[in-house]
Amino acid sequence: KDPRSSGSEADILSQTEMLLDLRKDMELTAEMVNQIEIIRSQLDNVRALLPGGAESAPIKTAADDLDKNLIEVEENLIQRRLTGTGQDGVRWPAKLISKINYLANGLSGSDFGPTQQQREVSAQFKEQLAAHRKRLDEVIGKELRAFNELLRELGNQNIITRAQ
Repeated sequence: KDPRSSGSEADILSQTEMLLDLRKDMELTAEMVNQIEIIRSQLDNVRALLPGGAESAPIKTAADDLDKNLIEVEENLIQRRLTGTGQDGVRWPAKLISKINYLANGLSGSDFGPTQQQREVSAQFKEQLAAHRKRLDEVIGKELRAFNELLRELGNQNIITRAQ
């Protein structure tokens, strides 16, 4: 604590608890993005290995549909259009992980506890994260399962959902 600050030890403890909670939310978001990217890279490999012709069309269509739905979830979590150059932050809106990070940076900049507004925004982010997790679980539980069944019917290996 800054000795010149009027913030209390209890304020700093409250701030630390919220920062740890925000870090957990960022880690969960990153895990979801990693899971999506693992699945999408396998879909790319499946599409690349399929022979041309009508017999591969159902798999390619199913892979494209699954990929589109995974991207839909991912685009709520991270800004996929960032290039790391120029004015990306002005061109493209921040997504959930960037918003959580921004909240954490603002919270950590003083010796005071979280404001009511910061708590409310954090609660909104938790709701959004839970909704995106639910949607990802639906895509994996239904669409990926159906895609894997299609692959097995044709004698191919499954798409896995996490790094082994």
